[in-house]
Order: sequence, then C-alpha cells, then structure tokens
Amino acid sequence: MKIDLSQFLEKEDQTVTCDAAIDIKSVSVNGMDFPRTDSRSVTLTFYNSEGHTLYVSGKTSLTFTAGCDRCLEQVDVDIPVEISQEIKITDEVFSMDNDEGLDYVAEGFLDIDGMIMAEVHLGWPSKILCKDDCLGLCPVCGKNRNLFTCDCDTEVRDPRMMQFLDVFSNSKEV
Repeated sequence: MKIDLSQFLEKEDQTVTCDAAIDIKSVSVNGMDFPRTDSRSVTLTFYNSEGHTLYVSGKTSLTFTAGCDRCLEQVDVDIPVEISQEIKITDEVFSMDNDEGLDYVAEGFLDIDGMIMAEVHLGWPSKILCKDDCLGLCPVCGKNRNLFTCDCDTEVRDPRMMQFLDVFSNSKEV
C-alpha cells in the first residue's frame, strides 16, 4: 500500500494515526516462497515536526507458513514488524535519509509494503523448527521421528574405517 504524504504537510506539530492494509501475499527467502496466512493491518502514527521532518512509526506482525527444517511439517512463522522512519521535508519534497540506503518515498508516496517487507527479511529466522526438540526425519527410512519410532540403525560409520571393522570382529583373530 502507498500512502500520500502530502496530507501531512499542513499538520505541523500534530500526530495523525491511520490503519493501512498490508498487500503482501508471500515472502521469498533463499529462493523459496512462503505464503502469508494472516490478514492483519498495521496502525501507523505520523508526526510532522515543525514542517521539516515527518516521523513514521508502527507495530504489527505477519504470519507465514513454512516447513520445519528438520521434519518438514508445516508450521506458522510469526514475524514481528516494527517501523520507525524519518522522512525529511524540503520545499514540499519528501526524502528519506537512513543508514540502509533504502528509500521508500517516491513522488510523494510512502511505500508501506516495502518497509514491512524489509523488516520481514531482517526478522526471518535462520532455522525454522516446529518445536525446539524436534527429532527430524529418520535418515534411513524417512519416517518423522516426532510421530513414529523405528528400529533403523542410524549409526554413522566412516567409510574409510570400514576395513578395520573386519579386523576387530569376533570371527577373526588378531
């Protein structure tokens, strides 16, 4: 969603609050798309400080569906989003001066979805788990070890050491 910033020019030293719909359907992280499962909006607060700076702030959270990194079960991932931006006003022209080098203002409109998407990417977890003690999939039979138990031999043997197993077996003398 884009918000017309010209409506805040005349409101010096005033605070204006408005709800904005979020038009994000999914997020792409590391080449994978994760669909959004909620329909929350964001409540934004605009404060025009003496006609020189417009402060924008707001909080919300977005929920996406992703697969657990260990067992592949679908899990909801809740990403908190906090917006805090300063927009400079010079001769009725809006511009952003931030450390990230990102500019969400174009032709007098503020790109809310762009700001929120940047926060989602920053808040995306490096590992998604269905639960902290997820057991994952059995490497032999592929069963979900959270739901089923199996009698598979999951001992990992170094193939370079396999020839020494014969030396120490019961059938051979050393």
